[in-house]
Amino acid sequence: MTTFKKLMDKRWIAIGKALPFSIYDTQRKLLLAQGRVVESERSLERLLAHGEYYKPDDPNEDVRSAAEESPEAAPADPLLAVNRDYSNIAQRARYGVNISPQQAGESFQCWVIGVSQESRCLIMTAPARADKSLAPVIKGQTWYCRMFSATSVYRFRGAILKVAFEPYAYLHMLVPEIIEQRNIRQAPRALVSLQAKLATPQTHGATIVDLSVGGARIGVANEVALRVGDTVQLRTGIEVPGRQEEIELQAKVAVVYGGTDSRHPGIVFYGLCFEALTERHVLMLHGYVHQQLAREYDGLGQVLGAGARDMQEP
Repeated sequence: MTTFKKLMDKRWIAIGKALPFSIYDTQRKLLLAQGRVVESERSLERLLAHGEYYKPDDPNEDVRSAAEESPEAAPADPLLAVNRDYSNIAQRARYGVNISPQQAGESFQCWVIGVSQESRCLIMTAPARADKSLAPVIKGQTWYCRMFSATSVYRFRGAILKVAFEPYAYLHMLVPEIIEQRNIRQAPRALVSLQAKLATPQTHGATIVDLSVGGARIGVANEVALRVGDTVQLRTGIEVPGRQEEIELQAKVAVVYGGTDSRHPGIVFYGLCFEALTERHVLMLHGYVHQQLAREYDGLGQVLGAGARDMQEP
Protein backbone atom coordinates (compact mmCIF):
# COMPACT_ATOMS: atom_id res chain seq x y z
CA MET A 1 0.00 0.00 0.00
CA THR A 2 1.35 3.40 -0.97
CA THR A 3 1.68 5.76 1.97
CA PHE A 4 1.83 9.53 2.17
CA LYS A 5 5.29 11.05 2.44
CA LYS A 6 6.31 14.53 3.51
CA LEU A 7 6.90 16.82 0.53
CA MET A 8 10.23 18.52 1.18
CA ASP A 9 11.48 19.63 -2.22
CA LYS A 10 9.12 21.48 -4.57
CA ARG A 11 11.73 22.56 -7.11
CA TRP A 12 10.29 20.43 -9.91
CA ILE A 13 6.81 22.03 -9.68
CA ALA A 14 6.53 24.52 -12.56
CA ILE A 15 3.93 25.94 -14.93
CA GLY A 16 3.53 23.75 -18.00
CA LYS A 17 5.08 20.68 -16.35
CA ALA A 18 3.29 17.42 -15.48
CA LEU A 19 3.50 16.30 -11.84
CA PRO A 20 5.60 13.16 -11.26
CA PHE A 21 3.22 12.20 -8.43
CA SER A 22 0.05 13.41 -6.71
CA ILE A 23 0.25 16.28 -4.22
CA TYR A 24 -1.90 16.65 -1.10
CA ASP A 25 -2.48 19.38 1.51
CA THR A 26 -2.13 19.17 5.31
CA GLN A 27 -5.47 17.31 5.55
CA ARG A 28 -4.29 14.85 2.87
CA LYS A 29 -6.82 16.30 0.46
CA LEU A 30 -5.77 15.94 -3.19
CA LEU A 31 -4.58 19.21 -4.74
CA LEU A 32 -3.39 17.91 -8.12
CA ALA A 33 -3.09 14.34 -9.40
CA GLN A 34 -0.02 12.65 -10.82
CA GLY A 35 0.43 13.39 -14.52
CA ARG A 36 -1.68 16.55 -14.47
CA VAL A 37 -0.05 19.71 -15.82
CA VAL A 38 0.33 22.87 -13.69
CA GLU A 39 -1.59 25.17 -16.00
CA SER A 40 -1.48 28.60 -14.36
CA GLU A 41 0.38 30.84 -11.94
CA ARG A 42 -2.47 30.53 -9.44
CA SER A 43 -2.24 26.73 -9.54
CA LEU A 44 1.52 26.95 -9.01
CA GLU A 45 1.13 29.28 -6.01
CA ARG A 46 -1.51 26.98 -4.51
CA LEU A 47 0.74 23.91 -4.79
CA LEU A 48 3.77 25.73 -3.38
CA ALA A 49 1.81 27.23 -0.49
CA HIS A 50 -0.41 24.28 0.49
CA GLY A 51 1.34 21.16 -0.80
CA GLU A 52 2.50 19.12 2.21
CA TYR A 53 2.46 15.45 1.12
CA TYR A 54 3.00 13.39 -2.00
CA LYS A 55 1.94 9.89 -3.01
CA PRO A 56 2.66 8.22 -6.37
CA ASP A 57 -0.32 6.53 -8.01
CA ASP A 58 1.92 3.60 -8.92
CA PRO A 59 3.61 2.27 -5.73
CA ASN A 60 6.38 0.69 -7.84
CA GLU A 61 7.20 3.88 -9.68
CA ASP A 62 10.62 5.28 -9.00
CA VAL A 63 10.05 8.84 -7.82
CA ARG A 64 13.79 9.01 -7.20
CA SER A 65 14.70 11.18 -4.27
CA ALA A 66 13.32 14.50 -5.49
CA ALA A 67 10.79 14.95 -2.69
CA GLU A 68 13.08 13.74 0.06
CA GLU A 69 16.04 15.99 -0.71
CA SER A 70 16.83 19.10 1.28
CA PRO A 71 14.97 22.17 0.04
CA GLU A 72 18.32 23.92 -0.10
CA ALA A 73 19.64 21.47 -2.70
CA ALA A 74 20.60 23.20 -5.91
CA PRO A 75 18.22 22.27 -8.74
CA ALA A 76 19.45 21.53 -12.24
CA ASP A 77 17.84 24.70 -13.61
CA PRO A 78 18.68 27.81 -11.51
CA LEU A 79 15.72 29.69 -13.02
CA LEU A 80 13.29 27.07 -11.71
CA ALA A 81 14.76 27.62 -8.25
CA VAL A 82 14.20 31.39 -8.58
CA ASN A 83 10.65 30.80 -9.78
CA ARG A 84 10.00 28.49 -6.82
CA ASP A 85 11.43 30.81 -4.16
CA TYR A 86 9.89 33.99 -5.52
CA SER A 87 6.44 32.35 -5.79
CA ASN A 88 5.99 32.76 -2.03
CA ILE A 89 4.31 36.15 -2.45
CA ALA A 90 2.94 36.28 1.11
CA GLN A 91 6.48 36.03 2.49
CA ARG A 92 7.88 38.60 0.05
CA ALA A 93 5.03 41.06 0.65
CA ARG A 94 5.90 41.72 4.28
CA TYR A 95 6.49 45.38 5.11
CA GLY A 96 10.16 45.93 5.91
CA VAL A 97 11.65 48.89 7.77
CA ASN A 98 15.37 49.57 7.74
CA ILE A 99 16.28 51.12 11.11
CA SER A 100 19.53 52.46 12.53
CA PRO A 101 20.47 54.08 15.86
CA GLN A 102 22.57 56.64 13.94
CA GLN A 103 22.20 58.30 10.56
CA ALA A 104 25.23 56.38 9.31
CA GLY A 105 26.53 53.03 10.48
CA GLU A 106 25.02 49.67 11.37
CA SER A 107 21.41 49.20 10.28
CA PHE A 108 18.85 46.43 10.69
CA GLN A 109 15.93 45.09 8.66
CA CYS A 110 12.78 44.78 10.78
CA TRP A 111 9.30 43.63 9.79
CA VAL A 112 6.04 45.41 10.57
CA ILE A 113 3.65 43.07 12.39
CA GLY A 114 1.03 45.59 13.48
CA VAL A 115 -0.14 49.20 13.04
CA SER A 116 -2.13 51.55 15.28
CA GLN A 117 -3.44 54.44 13.21
CA GLU A 118 -4.89 56.27 16.23
CA SER A 119 -1.55 56.45 18.08
CA ARG A 120 0.64 56.49 14.92
CA CYS A 121 2.47 53.46 16.24
CA LEU A 122 4.25 50.65 14.38
CA ILE A 123 4.71 47.25 16.02
CA MET A 124 7.72 45.55 14.48
CA THR A 125 10.18 42.74 15.04
CA ALA A 126 13.20 43.69 17.14
CA PRO A 127 16.45 44.44 15.26
CA ALA A 128 18.81 41.45 15.09
CA ARG A 129 22.25 40.81 13.65
CA ALA A 130 23.20 38.07 11.20
CA ASP A 131 24.10 35.73 14.08
CA LYS A 132 20.53 36.30 15.44
CA SER A 133 21.78 38.26 18.46
CA LEU A 134 19.51 41.20 19.30
CA ALA A 135 20.72 44.76 18.89
CA PRO A 136 20.37 46.83 22.10
CA VAL A 137 17.18 48.93 22.07
CA ILE A 138 16.06 51.11 24.97
CA LYS A 139 12.70 52.75 25.55
CA GLY A 140 12.90 56.46 24.74
CA GLN A 141 15.59 56.14 22.06
CA THR A 142 15.08 57.68 18.62
CA TRP A 143 16.05 55.57 15.58
CA TYR A 144 16.46 56.55 11.94
CA CYS A 145 13.96 54.68 9.74
CA ARG A 146 13.58 54.09 6.02
CA MET A 147 10.88 52.09 4.25
CA PHE A 148 9.34 51.60 0.82
CA SER A 149 5.75 51.44 -0.39
CA ALA A 150 4.47 50.53 -3.85
CA THR A 151 5.42 53.92 -5.30
CA SER A 152 7.34 55.88 -2.62
CA VAL A 153 10.22 55.80 -0.15
CA TYR A 154 9.78 57.25 3.36
CA ARG A 155 12.31 58.49 5.92
CA PHE A 156 11.61 59.48 9.51
CA ARG A 157 12.94 59.34 13.07
CA GLY A 158 10.86 57.01 15.23
CA ALA A 159 10.76 57.03 19.03
CA ILE A 160 10.87 53.70 20.87
CA LEU A 161 7.76 53.44 23.06
CA LYS A 162 8.10 49.86 24.29
CA VAL A 163 10.44 46.87 24.04
CA ALA A 164 9.17 43.35 24.74
CA PHE A 165 10.69 39.86 24.58
CA GLU A 166 7.68 37.55 25.02
CA PRO A 167 6.46 35.58 23.16
CA TYR A 168 9.19 36.91 20.83
CA ALA A 169 11.30 40.08 20.66
CA TYR A 170 9.39 43.07 19.29
CA LEU A 171 9.05 46.80 19.81
CA HIS A 172 6.57 49.66 19.51
CA MET A 173 7.74 52.72 17.58
CA LEU A 174 6.04 56.12 17.39
CA VAL A 175 5.88 57.58 13.87
CA PRO A 176 6.23 61.39 13.83
CA GLU A 177 3.55 63.54 12.26
CA ILE A 178 5.98 64.94 9.69
CA ILE A 179 8.00 62.49 7.59
CA GLU A 180 9.97 62.71 4.34
CA GLN A 181 8.40 61.13 1.26
CA ARG A 182 9.87 60.78 -2.22
CA ASN A 183 8.04 59.22 -5.16
CA ILE A 184 10.22 56.67 -6.96
CA ARG A 185 7.67 55.15 -9.34
CA GLN A 186 4.72 56.51 -11.29
CA ALA A 187 2.91 53.17 -11.28
CA PRO A 188 2.65 50.58 -8.48
CA ARG A 189 4.73 47.44 -8.91
CA ALA A 190 3.43 44.01 -7.89
CA LEU A 191 5.46 41.05 -6.65
CA VAL A 192 5.20 38.12 -9.10
CA SER A 193 7.03 34.99 -10.15
CA LEU A 194 6.44 34.47 -13.87
CA GLN A 195 8.40 32.26 -16.20
CA ALA A 196 9.31 34.18 -19.35
CA LYS A 197 11.41 34.23 -22.51
CA LEU A 198 13.84 37.06 -23.17
CA ALA A 199 15.03 37.79 -26.73
CA THR A 200 18.30 39.74 -26.89
CA PRO A 201 17.97 38.77 -29.92
CA GLN A 202 19.07 35.28 -28.76
CA THR A 203 16.30 33.67 -26.72
CA HIS A 204 16.97 32.98 -23.02
CA GLY A 205 14.87 31.79 -20.12
CA ALA A 206 13.94 34.42 -17.52
CA THR A 207 11.90 34.85 -14.36
CA ILE A 208 9.91 38.05 -13.78
CA VAL A 209 10.01 38.87 -10.05
CA ASP A 210 8.09 42.15 -10.06
CA LEU A 211 5.91 43.85 -12.63
CA SER A 212 4.19 47.17 -13.34
CA VAL A 213 2.53 48.83 -16.30
CA GLY A 214 5.81 50.64 -16.94
CA GLY A 215 8.40 47.91 -16.45
CA ALA A 216 9.64 44.80 -14.68
CA ARG A 217 12.54 43.28 -12.78
CA ILE A 218 13.79 40.00 -14.19
CA GLY A 219 16.31 37.32 -13.28
CA VAL A 220 18.37 35.51 -15.93
CA ALA A 221 21.35 33.16 -15.95
CA ASN A 222 24.59 35.03 -15.26
CA GLU A 223 25.99 34.22 -18.70
CA VAL A 224 23.35 36.57 -20.16
CA ALA A 225 25.19 39.91 -20.16
CA LEU A 226 23.05 43.01 -20.75
CA ARG A 227 23.88 46.71 -20.62
CA VAL A 228 21.78 49.77 -19.83
CA GLY A 229 20.04 50.85 -23.03
CA ASP A 230 19.94 47.40 -24.66
CA THR A 231 16.63 46.66 -26.42
CA VAL A 232 14.99 43.31 -25.62
CA GLN A 233 11.71 41.45 -26.13
CA LEU A 234 9.99 39.90 -23.10
CA ARG A 235 7.34 37.21 -23.57
CA THR A 236 5.29 35.67 -20.75
CA GLY A 237 1.81 34.49 -19.82
CA ILE A 238 -0.47 36.29 -17.37
CA GLU A 239 -3.85 35.42 -15.95
CA VAL A 240 -6.82 37.38 -17.20
CA PRO A 241 -10.38 36.51 -16.14
CA GLY A 242 -11.05 32.97 -17.27
CA ARG A 243 -7.88 32.26 -19.21
CA GLN A 244 -4.10 32.47 -19.54
CA GLU A 245 -3.01 35.15 -22.01
CA GLU A 246 0.35 35.35 -23.78
CA ILE A 247 1.86 38.84 -23.92
CA GLU A 248 4.99 40.05 -25.73
CA LEU A 249 6.54 43.36 -24.69
CA GLN A 250 9.32 45.51 -26.11
CA ALA A 251 11.61 46.92 -23.43
CA LYS A 252 14.94 48.57 -22.74
CA VAL A 253 17.35 47.70 -19.94
CA ALA A 254 17.08 50.53 -17.39
CA VAL A 255 19.05 49.13 -14.42
CA VAL A 256 21.71 46.44 -13.99
CA TYR A 257 21.21 45.05 -10.48
CA GLY A 258 23.60 42.12 -10.88
CA GLY A 259 23.72 39.15 -8.49
CA THR A 260 21.74 40.62 -5.61
CA ASP A 261 20.27 37.39 -4.17
CA SER A 262 22.82 35.21 -2.33
CA ARG A 263 20.42 32.24 -2.49
CA HIS A 264 20.81 32.21 -6.28
CA PRO A 265 24.47 32.90 -7.14
CA GLY A 266 23.97 31.85 -10.78
CA ILE A 267 21.30 34.50 -11.41
CA VAL A 268 21.66 38.20 -12.26
CA PHE A 269 18.82 40.73 -12.14
CA TYR A 270 17.90 43.58 -14.48
CA GLY A 271 15.32 46.34 -14.44
CA LEU A 272 13.39 46.78 -17.69
CA CYS A 273 11.39 49.75 -18.96
CA PHE A 274 8.57 48.88 -21.37
CA GLU A 275 8.27 50.74 -24.68
CA ALA A 276 5.58 51.26 -27.33
CA LEU A 277 2.82 49.58 -25.32
CA THR A 278 -0.49 49.15 -27.11
CA GLU A 279 -3.72 50.06 -25.35
CA ARG A 280 -4.45 46.34 -25.04
CA HIS A 281 -1.09 45.75 -23.32
CA VAL A 282 -1.68 48.63 -20.90
CA LEU A 283 -5.14 47.36 -19.93
CA MET A 284 -3.94 43.78 -19.48
CA LEU A 285 -0.95 44.81 -17.35
CA HIS A 286 -3.02 47.25 -15.31
CA GLY A 287 -5.64 44.60 -14.48
CA TYR A 288 -3.08 41.91 -13.71
CA VAL A 289 -0.87 44.14 -11.53
CA HIS A 290 -3.79 45.34 -9.42
CA GLN A 291 -5.06 41.77 -9.06
CA GLN A 292 -1.63 40.78 -7.73
CA LEU A 293 -1.50 43.80 -5.40
CA ALA A 294 -4.86 42.80 -3.91
CA ARG A 295 -3.47 39.32 -3.21
CA GLU A 296 -0.33 40.82 -1.62
CA TYR A 297 -2.43 42.88 0.79
CA ASP A 298 -4.56 39.85 1.69
CA GLY A 299 -1.80 38.32 3.78
CA LEU A 300 -4.17 37.30 6.57
CA GLY A 301 -6.47 35.55 4.11
CA GLN A 302 -3.54 33.60 2.69
CA VAL A 303 -2.43 32.49 6.15
CA LEU A 304 -5.93 31.36 7.09
CA GLY A 305 -6.44 29.72 3.70
CA ALA A 306 -3.37 27.52 4.17
CA GLY A 307 -5.15 25.36 6.74
CA ALA A 308 -8.78 26.01 5.89
CA ARG A 309 -11.32 23.45 4.79
CA ASP A 310 -14.19 24.19 2.44
CA MET A 311 -17.22 25.33 4.44
CA GLN A 312 -20.50 23.55 3.83
CA GLU A 313 -23.55 25.68 3.19
CA PRO A 314 -26.18 25.26 5.93
